[in-house]
Amino acid sequence: MTDKLFWTDPYLREFTASVRDQFPASDGHAVVLDRTCFYATSGGQPNDLGTLNGKAVRDVRIENDRLLHILQQPLSDPQVTGEIDWARRLDHMQQHSGQHILSAAFYNLFQA
Repeated sequence: MTDKLFWTDPYLREFTASVRDQFPASDGHAVVLDRTCFYATSGGQPNDLGTLNGKAVRDVRIENDRLLHILQQPLSDPQVTGEIDWARRLDHMQQHSGQHILSAAFYNLFQA
């Protein structure tokens, strides 16, 4: 199981990790890490984008209880440095928080 660093520090922008597995995927190459700060699409919130060892992460998703980082090509190193697209993450965090505030206001004011 991948340690999800974003649960303990949603402001983390960079991290190091070990590659646990790699395999071809229908839309690129899947990489499974021992730890990550990349958020996978879930709960109505889109996934993070960024890089692993300078290679673009095109998608992040959960399949068969594994968090997959989708790249164009496999990684050659067993250790990686990951960096998320901070502007995208911050925008998603703000929109997500705003939606909770708006939903609470609708419920409190209109029971809707």
